[in-house]
Amino acid sequence: MHVVRWYDPIPPRPALDRVLACSWTASPSGRHRLIPDACLDLVWLSTGDLWLCGPETSAWTFQLPAGVESVGVRFRPGVAPPLWGFDGSTIRNRRIAWCDVVGAAANDDLLAALEWSPDDHGRITALENTVAARLMVAGPRAFDDVADAVLQRLAADPGARAGDIAEMCGLTPRQLLRRCQTAFGYGVSTLARIVRFHRFWSIVELSPPGRSFAALAQDAGYSDQAHLVHDCRAITGLPPLRFLAEAAPTFPDMSDPYKTDVALGDRLLA
Repeated sequence: MHVVRWYDPIPPRPALDRVLACSWTASPSGRHRLIPDACLDLVWLSTGDLWLCGPETSAWTFQLPAGVESVGVRFRPGVAPPLWGFDGSTIRNRRIAWCDVVGAAANDDLLAALEWSPDDHGRITALENTVAARLMVAGPRAFDDVADAVLQRLAADPGARAGDIAEMCGLTPRQLLRRCQTAFGYGVSTLARIVRFHRFWSIVELSPPGRSFAALAQDAGYSDQAHLVHDCRAITGLPPLRFLAEAAPTFPDMSDPYKTDVALGDRLLA
């Protein structure tokens, strides 16, 4: 498995397992490529900025000024919009200031807690405290049952048809589209493409060297190798071989962000 030297994911506190895929610290240098994972990140930079990132439909690159460090929490797909009551599609492929979501007062309170924290552990605690406090305020509105059902279905079968998922949820296809755009930032087809690609990526990490792309594509749920190549280019901007040579998993040794009750590796090898 690849190791990311500048990025360190950390399991969130147990009470936030359903909300956060991970917390993390990062000290990046140079330019880095980020791959869509259907998650949103709340990011603090040592410049004193707070940003909400994503959801993305294709890879994007970033480069921070020398010496800038960051700490963040990564929300599981479909969680942050209902938790804070905003439409995920309004920030698709965007990074917005956190104050635009919560207002100036709440933004300033969190910044103060972060700046007073003595180290990265304290900053992660401050970010997780913000999420935990919001979870208590939101109560039953914190989670979208339809989003949960869609994600569970696609995690089990990335090729599931949108019409079948809508019927499963008791919705029309148009209603399902609206619900998914609000919760995830895009519709079922885009979400399925991202879930399937991460399934492929995880299978590669779990497979012995030398397996053909055709076999890997079939196991991941692609119609054929050409389908995999097309999606890989669309999502990452790179062909599969080059992508795998450069990439590192976002969630090493953690629970699958697309299904909270079973680790992805255990599910794929079952």
